Amino acid sequence: MDSTQTKQHKLLLAVQLVCWLLPPSRFKNRLLTKFGHDIALTARIAPTITMGVNKFHVGEHVRIGLLNVFRGMSNVRLEDYVIVDSFNWVSANPLYQDVDPQAGTLFMDIKSRVGSRNYLDCSGTIVVRAFGAVGGLRCVLQSHQPDLEHNRQSAGRITVGDHSWVASCAVMLKGSSLPDQSLLAANATMTPGSAREGKRGLYVGSPAKWKSETRGEFFDRLTYWIDETVVDEPMGITDGDRSESYKSRIIGAPE
Repeated sequence: MDSTQTKQHKLLLAVQLVCWLLPPSRFKNRLLTKFGHDIALTARIAPTITMGVNKFHVGEHVRIGLLNVFRGMSNVRLEDYVIVDSFNWVSANPLYQDVDPQAGTLFMDIKSRVGSRNYLDCSGTIVVRAFGAVGGLRCVLQSHQPDLEHNRQSAGRITVGDHSWVASCAVMLKGSSLPDQSLLAANATMTPGSAREGKRGLYVGSPAKWKSETRGEFFDRLTYWIDETVVDEPMGITDGDRSESYKSRIIGAPE
């Protein structure tokens, strides 16, 4: 690539970056399609920072929230009705794509979801199956790691099963797979050995281990949301919150 072609390539990348930062609209979706992506007109894509992503497939009625970052990916495929909330970082080290062009892949199946403020390392491949959910907040999915035995870096797969949920601050490491209709508890760390039998259930601890079966309508739902809202503990300031006894022991105003 000569200097003129290099300048044109950089200019094209800069124009594409600006397009991703536009407010959501059908016009924006049409522009992104001109760059070789496959973007449904019904998708709603808020201003997004996208650098070095070869191919986006964004299905019908997908929602991408404010200021997510997608960087260095080979393939981002979001099927119909997927939601990616705000301020997530989704990236890959492109070096793995020199070894396998399918490295650097994120696949989210129909009605799956990523919450806000999570980190997805897609240097290998991350799959979130139908109705699966990541977050919560501050989840880390890390699809590459050092291979200390052979002194090399290695990339692999992470899978979140259908109707499963990765709770806040949980970690999934390279090679881990959360079974269908399962829950990875908050602050737990799932490793390749955490669910070797693929048993549905609640996984807790670090490294995560199966604790109990999962039950409830959540694991068979056909919607994103938990629609019903309840309050099942005392709200506001109760008598037990007030320290009346100290008033009688304090003499005078505080200095």
